[in-house]
Amino acid sequence: MHQLLYVSQAARDIPASDLDDILVVGRDNNRARALSGILIHVDGGFLQILEGAREAVMQMYGRIAEDKRHSHPRVLVDRAIAARAFPEWSLGYEHLSGAKDEMAGMFGIVREAVAGHLSPGAGRVVATMLETFYRLEMGMHLPIAAAAKGMPRPYCDSLETLTAR
Repeated sequence: MHQLLYVSQAARDIPASDLDDILVVGRDNNRARALSGILIHVDGGFLQILEGAREAVMQMYGRIAEDKRHSHPRVLVDRAIAARAFPEWSLGYEHLSGAKDEMAGMFGIVREAVAGHLSPGAGRVVATMLETFYRLEMGMHLPIAAAAKGMPRPYCDSLETLTAR
């Protein structure tokens, strides 16, 4: 199983109807290739996590990187994973809008990633944050209790480093 997180800028302003079309086609394409993940649109840019078989993930990212609607794609995370972080979402979607003060907190780091302001290695923190968002949205139990019992927490190596200080 493989996971890739990338950010890109929209080459032009994308109307809501075009975003709807992107989602319909993207979900169909991902289902056909057994891919899952999430797409976030903010400040004229995109952040997406794709996960599935490595070859399928890399082929899909190649198509996306060549799409004329994207510019300056940058990979922040490219790694093998033990299990999917977004198993029920062929393509989850969130459109973030609003003033920067309203975006502080959970999705503020997504805005920073799209703007290119993250330090190397920070992509893992973004991936962990989005998995937490997914688990909350799906009403899933967060693995915090497992960590308290000394059991490893999947996808949380960066988060553990931050909270250990």
